[in-house]
Amino acid sequence: MLAKPTAKILLLALTSLLFSAAAGVAAQERSNNKPGCTLIDVARAGQFISYEKTVEKEVLLRLHNNTDCSLVVETDDKELTGFRRLPNGELLFVTITGSQDGVRLPLHYLVQDRPHWKLPVPVEGWGHSASRYTILAGQSVIFSVPLSHFRKRFDVLVPFKFEWEGRRETINMTSGRVAHRVYFLTEELPRSALLNNP
Repeated sequence: MLAKPTAKILLLALTSLLFSAAAGVAAQERSNNKPGCTLIDVARAGQFISYEKTVEKEVLLRLHNNTDCSLVVETDDKELTGFRRLPNGELLFVTITGSQDGVRLPLHYLVQDRPHWKLPVPVEGWGHSASRYTILAGQSVIFSVPLSHFRKRFDVLVPFKFEWEGRRETINMTSGRVAHRVYFLTEELPRSALLNNP
């Protein structure tokens, strides 16, 4: 006959095994019924923001989609424009009509005063209406943030949704509900960028 402590340990182990088997079946069912995303570069996060450069009083950041799924972000509701280089080297001013890698967007984002335990808040100055932009698998977009936000030690958060979540799902730009967000912490900004412009 087993001693009481050994019997309890055996019963606990058997219960844990049954729960993990049930969880594994549930996870398998979810993965078969819902789309999933695979990393393109396994050394990086699925979505991440990197520093590009500082131009006058603006910091240019790049939002990367490092998955094989498309992401949807919110932008100002206005026509997107950019430049395309011609074979002779000249730049042509063009209207952007679809998803393009490296395009500069008037992206909607949040800022957070983390040192003072403040909740993320939308940045003021957006238009009254918003549009959606799809970042395809492996693509990235560039957006600007005033340098003053980083001088105040604010973090930048970009809310997004996966395209497979459906058109009816809204992108949560507030701080009360569950949402997908990708962060650029103020510590990630090179110190030289803060000192660059008075």
